[in-house]
Amino acid sequence: MRYNIAFIVFFLCQNVLGQDTNANEFQVIAEREAEIFLKSPLEAKKQALFLNELAVTNKEKIIAYHYLGNIYEITGKVDSARYYFQKQLNLSKEFFYGNEIYYQSFIDYVNWGKNYLDSNVLIDNLTKVLLQINTTEFPKQKKAMYLLMCDLLLKQNELEKANDYIEKAFTIIEGDIINEQYYLRKGEIAVNGRNYLIAKENFILGLEFFNDKEVYNYALFLNKLGYVYLLLGDINNSNQYLYESLYYQNKNGFLNLSSNTYLNLYYLSKVQQNDRLERFNLDKALETNKGDVQTLKNIYLAYKEYYSGKGDLVSSNENLLKFNKINDSISNAEKVNLGIVLESKFRLRENKKELELKEKIIQKELKFRTFLIIGFIVLTVLLIGLIGLYFLKLKAQKKLRNNQKLLHEEQLKFMLENQRTEIIKEKVKAKLEERSKLSLELHDGIANDIGALKVSLTNDNMFNATNINLIVDKIDKLYNEVRDWSHDLNSDKILDIEFSQLINSLCIITEKNGIKTTKNILITEKINTLDDSFLLNIYRILQETINNVLKHANATEIQLDIIQLDTELLLIIKDNGVGFSVNAIKTGIGLKNIEKRVDSLNGKLNIISSGNGTTIDIKLPL
Repeated sequence: MRYNIAFIVFFLCQNVLGQDTNANEFQVIAEREAEIFLKSPLEAKKQALFLNELAVTNKEKIIAYHYLGNIYEITGKVDSARYYFQKQLNLSKEFFYGNEIYYQSFIDYVNWGKNYLDSNVLIDNLTKVLLQINTTEFPKQKKAMYLLMCDLLLKQNELEKANDYIEKAFTIIEGDIINEQYYLRKGEIAVNGRNYLIAKENFILGLEFFNDKEVYNYALFLNKLGYVYLLLGDINNSNQYLYESLYYQNKNGFLNLSSNTYLNLYYLSKVQQNDRLERFNLDKALETNKGDVQTLKNIYLAYKEYYSGKGDLVSSNENLLKFNKINDSISNAEKVNLGIVLESKFRLRENKKELELKEKIIQKELKFRTFLIIGFIVLTVLLIGLIGLYFLKLKAQKKLRNNQKLLHEEQLKFMLENQRTEIIKEKVKAKLEERSKLSLELHDGIANDIGALKVSLTNDNMFNATNINLIVDKIDKLYNEVRDWSHDLNSDKILDIEFSQLINSLCIITEKNGIKTTKNILITEKINTLDDSFLLNIYRILQETINNVLKHANATEIQLDIIQLDTELLLIIKDNGVGFSVNAIKTGIGLKNIEKRVDSLNGKLNIISSGNGTTIDIKLPL
């Protein structure tokens, strides 16, 4: 989340930072810098470096550090940005602690650090400053800190708390720039809460307050809106806003947004099934990443999924290791450094308190000794009482734990029995359905073929070489059909095989029948841990669907997509066959079996068929 609170507050208190600066060359350049550094950061960088050379007073140095830090942050130079923000904070703390200049510097540092430093440490420091700042004297600075707290809580997915802080922040501040910030955060809260329509509305409302499209936040809004349209499935609008954002980024040098935008374009090309653009956008996302840890983690995760879809397990595992390495350790160095700084400050405060305490002890030594003896006696009595209460509590807790353990065991036993009963019911139901289907197949298929074969054998004219070969072929066909049914009915054998291998075996059957088969299987090992009855039902659904294609569709191509999401499993089967009337065919036993199995899994079934082929779309909750 890249929001530019520091820019807002700097404009609000800009006069304070420059009130002691004479109307000289420095002041003229500083005023010019305020106009262009959000629009043309690369051009503004040269002037900011010149400002740093001209700076004489501490206030002038702080102004120069402020611009340099923000310019390097916008252009993706993370280390340089940190260097100047840290210098700005240290200098203001030394000479301007407790006034507007110090609070501005603190806001700048936290605004940068929320993308790279430990959120808990920043929240702790921000809370301490909020407790000490005077609301009446510094209302604008306090509201900016509320915005920062909102951003940090958003990062931890504390949506209600984040919303409370953003509402506090905008109770007194007004203006177009402030409204942009309000709708930006409102939209982000809605995205995190998966309210994508509300998020879209907030981002669109925020765009209305931009009079100038060449500023950083306009490109940021376009990127956010493009991502939301992608989540809503609006491919055209997503494509338009993401590429428009990329245009303004490249034009104005807002390079720290590029990595996230290319990652969003990867997700878009993945939906569009454009393999060339998927790889290009992923590579560009990695190339343009300038230290954004969260985006880098998502890039490696996307690489892992990309290579997994290609069947390149070695590259997939390599990127998974990179993801885990960043996830586990990339912030540790920052935590340690900040911990050392905080510990040093704590020890300094404690040493001061200790000196003051020693002075008081020297002045009141006799009185202190008396109180010490009395206190020791009282503490001894209290300690004896507490020890007695402690042992009584331990005894009571032990008895309570034993009772809870017995209750838990009874509950677990009851749950296992219920689960076992449900599994048995599902297996019985599945077997009854298989028997019904088998009876129909035996009657309509195998029985008819045997009857025809019988008629042929009773005809004396059939006993020539050609007809005998035909009869043998029919017998082989009947044998293979009976053997396939025998294999299909063996559910225990099916469940001994990994799910992905089962799917591959179905695809092999279609290919052996001369049908070109395309498969997109995006699943994880987690699917093999699902309930056996769930996996068996999925297999039977796919098996029934493919059998229908082989028998009735006259198709030359079939596409099978299996996509595992966080909360549901998508099954999509497409063919280019002759199609059928969905309403007219609903009495068929095959389609009924598919509908029953989908209903038993609380899923949704959608069938679209025409003369150009059939698409079966199934969604199953996990």
